[in-house]
Amino acid sequence: MRAWLWAAVLIVLAAAVGMACGGGGDDDGGGAEPTPDRQTLEAMLKNITLNIEDLPGSFNILQEGFIDNEQAAAIDPEGPTKGKERMDGWHRLLGYEVRFMATDPVGAFQKGGIATITSNISIFADEQGAIGALQWGRDLLSNPAEAATIIPGVTEMEGGPMSFTTIGDETTASEFTGMYRAEDFQVNVPFTAHVVVIRHGRGEAHITVSAIGGAKPGPEVEQLVRLVDERLGQALD
Repeated sequence: MRAWLWAAVLIVLAAAVGMACGGGGDDDGGGAEPTPDRQTLEAMLKNITLNIEDLPGSFNILQEGFIDNEQAAAIDPEGPTKGKERMDGWHRLLGYEVRFMATDPVGAFQKGGIATITSNISIFADEQGAIGALQWGRDLLSNPAEAATIIPGVTEMEGGPMSFTTIGDETTASEFTGMYRAEDFQVNVPFTAHVVVIRHGRGEAHITVSAIGGAKPGPEVEQLVRLVDERLGQALD
């Protein structure tokens, strides 16, 4: 009856990695394009992000919303003050995150399947900011132990870079495995998550697909990433 808790924890994992990778570093902001107003940015992000109709299977939206720099910095591994300084220095304008959970997480755990999918999109004022953000995210993804420290209940987290087709201007991808143990439910829940970060011009997208029950994410990851890259191009090129 509590399998939904396990899937929800994978949502937290995806949020932690996705939001943390959305900023970091210092840049002079050279070459910035005219900054769209908030209403325009929100419309662009909504058009880029994944929606239920795009997903392979049956999912519900668990949470969605726009993420400004202060909100994104709240889970920064180096603290919110440092995190916000980096994102402001990179001229990150706004982000949007949507978290999906399988409508049958119990079945996903029992039979093996995709439990959660997270789409996290950020738009920067200039391409250099997005380049720096992706590099910082690549460094973070190379250290799973650091990521695990901000996710309560997660242990044995391991992983690193994985082979993935280059999509957009830049691509970095990692696979993580780990174990979650809820405080009030004495069952270890293993998971495997694929995290793909792409840059398209001054836009950046993080797609995280997490599986439970012994399953691993499959070709649907590349399909979703290609779809988001196409939408980034339509919005920003």
